Amino acid sequence: MQHRALTSIIAIFVLCAATLLYTKRHESKPVIEQVAHSMVGSAWYKIQQSGTHTGFMHSSVELNDEDLWEFTTLTVFQPLGGQATKITQRLSFASSKQYELTSAHYTRTSQSATTGIQVDLVDGQYVGTLKRQNSLEPLLLDWQFGLRDQLALEIQLHAGAAQPGTIFTTQFIDFEGLSIGENKKSLLSRNDDGFVFENFQEGSTSTTYLDPNMLAISSTIANVFEVNRSTEEQATNVNPLIKPIAEWPIAAHSIPLNERLEQHVNLKHLMLGLTASGKISLQDLNLPQTLAHTKPAEFSNGDADAFTQNSLRLPTTNEKITRILASMDKPISVAALVATANQQLVYAENQSAGSVLAALKLGQGECTDFADLLTTLARAAGIPARTVFGIAYSNAEKPSFMFHAWNEVFDNGQWQGVDPTWNQVRLDATHIKLSDDLSAALLFASQTQGVEFKVLTKAYF
Repeated sequence: MQHRALTSIIAIFVLCAATLLYTKRHESKPVIEQVAHSMVGSAWYKIQQSGTHTGFMHSSVELNDEDLWEFTTLTVFQPLGGQATKITQRLSFASSKQYELTSAHYTRTSQSATTGIQVDLVDGQYVGTLKRQNSLEPLLLDWQFGLRDQLALEIQLHAGAAQPGTIFTTQFIDFEGLSIGENKKSLLSRNDDGFVFENFQEGSTSTTYLDPNMLAISSTIANVFEVNRSTEEQATNVNPLIKPIAEWPIAAHSIPLNERLEQHVNLKHLMLGLTASGKISLQDLNLPQTLAHTKPAEFSNGDADAFTQNSLRLPTTNEKITRILASMDKPISVAALVATANQQLVYAENQSAGSVLAALKLGQGECTDFADLLTTLARAAGIPARTVFGIAYSNAEKPSFMFHAWNEVFDNGQWQGVDPTWNQVRLDATHIKLSDDLSAALLFASQTQGVEFKVLTKAYF
């Protein structure tokens, strides 16, 4: 499966790129315009994963010929175990009055799939067009977002009152989720050298460094990914769109286990011990001493809305999804959703289709494609669901754990784990969910063959 952090770091890269060099003060203008004018310019960033140069990012701010503030970001990179990916984002804002968002564009392109959205302000309403593969879908968005939201952090720093420990809550456009997201940053320190922020978002931590003029200098994400300011020549020295990075050792994306698990599908409890097999310690690898299967969190009041939404990755309103649901017996059960998702695709190891619609067209995919298809079908049926990422047992010639994706679906008043790839309605305890940070650290350790698992305790149903 492609590494989960791919989606998360895209968002963080774009957020890190929003803060650019202050060049000139405009004290006679409103603060929002002072900040916007002083941000005019561009910057190049070098992207590294575990010390390997994997891509670049370019960000710019300008007041264009149409008197609109335009924020543009281009990100090109190839994550460990993934495909070369290009993301473009452009936001345009009115330069006076309410400083409203006038248009927004986002496109994500890889070898296997292209998705994107164009949004325009029409008669006070945001009208969007979704693009998934060759499919176009219109939609209305109830976004409330303007230049003040885009520059909220910079405006607060401009005031000069922020002290270490201050929590900054700002909004951003979550294009993948087709919504306005919330981001929280904690100011760790400020001095003559600038500012240091820590961000924690959905299990992925990052540390961002700004200079005294609020120029983004660098960002460290999940202790594995680094984004550093550089020259254009240094940043684009590696361009995976032109020349893909030497193929990552896919076979190494598993972690050896010290014993074979008999009847593993009947395990209700499993705790693994981690052992550093190289010269680097678990602490240096940012890994814990143990890992175990955990039950899904309790279903909250907000989950019903949050996990039934349409998104770029989950095309709940697409006609192909509608046709599949129409062919199913009613009422639709979780077991039927698992069976249907499993029957729609043939498993193709390390051959990600890249999107739900591409997987349906090809009739095949890997675990993420199966899981995203089930999430899409469930949400389209009005059943809260989400795709989950982690590791799961591989009963191969040499027992091991591999990176895997499965689902949590709302059933009988609680979240229930299921696995459509392996057609499991009752999830076994070898499915161990990981945060973005832990997943990134474990992926790096597996690539360098720096960690092994051993069974500490287990119990069966």
